[in-house]
Amino acid sequence: MKKFITYTVYFICPVIIIMVVMEFALRQIPNDYKFKNEQIELKKEAVELLILGSSHSLYGINPKYFTNEAYNLSHVSQTIDLDYILLNKYINELPKLKTVVIRLSYTTLHEQLDESAEAWRQKDYNLYYDLDVSNKLKFNSEVLSLKLKNNLKRLKNYYIDNEDPISVTNSGWANFKTPRADKSLEELGFIVAKKHTAKNDDFVKENIEYIKKIANLGKDNNLKVIFVTLPAYKSYRTHLDKLQYEIVSSAGKKLEKQFQNCSYLNLMSAKNFNEDDFYDPDHLNATGAKKLSNYINDFIINSNN
Repeated sequence: MKKFITYTVYFICPVIIIMVVMEFALRQIPNDYKFKNEQIELKKEAVELLILGSSHSLYGINPKYFTNEAYNLSHVSQTIDLDYILLNKYINELPKLKTVVIRLSYTTLHEQLDESAEAWRQKDYNLYYDLDVSNKLKFNSEVLSLKLKNNLKRLKNYYIDNEDPISVTNSGWANFKTPRADKSLEELGFIVAKKHTAKNDDFVKENIEYIKKIANLGKDNNLKVIFVTLPAYKSYRTHLDKLQYEIVSSAGKKLEKQFQNCSYLNLMSAKNFNEDDFYDPDHLNATGAKKLSNYINDFIINSNN
């Protein structure tokens, strides 16, 4: 028995040491979450407009085109509960904050990161925003949250191949490497729409409460909150579930009526966006982002007059 325990200890100790070293090395690799947390800290005295949401707003709303100093705090797969948590964290750290722009997409009310295939991203909020998004051990560790092969690839890419892992600009906005995805907009439209159509309404009630919390947080801090349903290409729009889309658009309209500090822009079918503005059926490219950002900026200016 003693020999077994001894052999076990000899085996476990090196594994633990390797895991600790890997954890340290992985946390030293730059990433968009750490970068944005650092950048908004540098800009906190100047930021007047905060952009929140998923990849739709990450790629689709560019702070460069706003009159007031803006920062994009969106991330891939970021859900509305995380938008609320981030706003709640930064609202008292941004003394000049006047406006919050948040995406209200086809998927917004029917999803939460914790119950998605990308739940592993919760560790980025815990580790690099210092938030308490999840108390699960695996989401408080780089090593435990991803598969070994993925972490080994990250280590190789950064430490051996000298690849830059940062995909966003200093303003928090991200741009696709090419103006258009490999597959056609027509081909992708059906695929993406079906992927985004929820199997049930389990999260709707809770997520509506989150958007109300955001509205109330804005109201209590004298902030204007603009919920935006971003433009989508026709091949995506035509394959959406009508009821799911109605739930989202109705929620936006009700918010606008219920809260004086809230506005809802439903630009899903906006006619001034064409094929050249889209990277794929539900994401704008740099050209589309410029057009949308200018539109929202003009809306803010006109609303203040």
